Amino acid sequence: MSSIDDAAVRDLAAPLFDALTAGCAPGQAPFPLRPNPRLTSYYAQRTRTTMDLDGFLAPSCLDADEFGARLAAHWRAHGHPELAALAPQVAEAARALHALYVAARPQAELSPYVYQMF
Repeated sequence: MSSIDDAAVRDLAAPLFDALTAGCAPGQAPFPLRPNPRLTSYYAQRTRTTMDLDGFLAPSCLDADEFGARLAAHWRAHGHPELAALAPQVAEAARALHALYVAARPQAELSPYVYQMF
């Protein structure tokens, strides 16, 4: 069960998704739903199918501003300047979500008998 307030997450995410999907025609998917062999994407066949610690600590995700800059560059490179213009807003949402996560973490140390995922 999440300890982050769902309403606070919705307040951050809803305007962002509205902006990201604003240019879509009716019935058009705003995000890739299947592989596109012409593009490098999440759907690419991986050479490694398991993740190590470095796989969870992508350098672009360690700093919200760096994340925003890399996201904007990615969207521009794939022909989506309208999305690239929203990258600072995405970075700010990431920063705010991280603050919510930090605020929701328990301050006391967990019992060694309790499993903590993050």
